[in-house]
Amino acid sequence: MTDIHQHSQDHDLVLPTYIGYHHWTKQLVKEKVERDPLIQKATVYDDKYRFCRNTIAIYNFENNPVFGKYKTVIIDYKKGFVLYKKATRSILRSYSTGTLLSGLYLQKFIARNIGLCCYHSISLIHLVFFSLQTYTKNNTDWVGLHFFQNFSVEDNTIKFLSIPLRGINYVFTFEHNNPLIHQRIRDSLMHNSCLSRKVHEYHSAVAWDCDKQAHETGSMIFNPNFLAKTRFLTYFTLKRIADEIGHDWICIYMKHVAEEYNLKCWNEDHKYFYSFLKRKHQNY
Repeated sequence: MTDIHQHSQDHDLVLPTYIGYHHWTKQLVKEKVERDPLIQKATVYDDKYRFCRNTIAIYNFENNPVFGKYKTVIIDYKKGFVLYKKATRSILRSYSTGTLLSGLYLQKFIARNIGLCCYHSISLIHLVFFSLQTYTKNNTDWVGLHFFQNFSVEDNTIKFLSIPLRGINYVFTFEHNNPLIHQRIRDSLMHNSCLSRKVHEYHSAVAWDCDKQAHETGSMIFNPNFLAKTRFLTYFTLKRIADEIGHDWICIYMKHVAEEYNLKCWNEDHKYFYSFLKRKHQNY
């Protein structure tokens, strides 16, 4: 094995463009990272990795760690192949901890109110991370849908076809056992579309016009053919959602203030609020 550089510097080489490196599976990722010098040159170690716009795919190796110790491998557009010692749920936790406005509890609440099942995805406005299993209780593989233009399901595998990356359409294959995976993906895309639209409307109302087309890349998140239809969307307004979840927002904010300034007095003066805002479900 060549040396794995422990730094976060971006690699000029992201994914190899050579024939034989266009189709990736969990088995191939492990094999190439452990044995292929070309891939090892594009591999880094980062134990502080978080979901970001450059996250293409995440493979979970909890039961068969890479090099015997890395439970997660992330394919990142700029960093290349990122080795992560903990399981994939730790990446989710590092994202959600400290996240106030786009926390997972809030996202699920909005999804329920517009009639969608979004326990497989995280929406970050024009970015969608989809898990092959529900992420609240499982370590799971993830795929950044904003990098992909289509998908196909064959038996217990699902293949995602990427938008052109350096002129090449890559294929990432994952195992799955969800008979409703088509609908779960469509729900996730509709959820992101709805949140993105409302954020654009908010910007236009209080600040500046935001071009809705500026972020379009040709991926499935901008393709209306993939979006799930739901009657609840007719009644969806940001004000109604904000009114209903305002209490939780305030409590989440109080939690972070209490921890930041070590306000132990809240434990005595406001026992109810302090115990409520300490619940784990606020982030998960």
